[in-house]
Amino acid sequence: MKHDLAFVERVQALLLVRGIDSWIFGGWGEELRGLIAPREHVDLDLLYPAESWDCVDILSLDWVAGKRFPWKRAFMLDGIMVELFLVRRDEHGWYTRLARRMHRWPDNVLATNGRLRVASTAALASYRHSYRVDAA
Repeated sequence: MKHDLAFVERVQALLLVRGIDSWIFGGWGEELRGLIAPREHVDLDLLYPAESWDCVDILSLDWVAGKRFPWKRAFMLDGIMVELFLVRRDEHGWYTRLARRMHRWPDNVLATNGRLRVASTAALASYRHSYRVDAA
């Protein structure tokens, strides 16, 4: 099922009223930052800056059990998967500990884009590059 910008806005608003800050990431983030041409999207990736999943795990959402990892949670909304990636901070800056590596984010990872919170261009580009390197 495809979705549009109104869906993206609705998901961010839904999470925000529940106390969950999120930044748009992945394909939607790349599109909103002008890094890729507009296209259809099958899911929505969000960055979640926090030290743990405690505030997320108590939410009543349609959780996807197979996407529950120390670095990620996923839920379904209107037939669309929404994935949250945990972004933590230590003395060296922002990071996400993935299955096989730690991804270090640029200092400006949590940028904004008008009313939407969208990961910075540098964060999107660095993650895309590291993902391609890992896949090779």
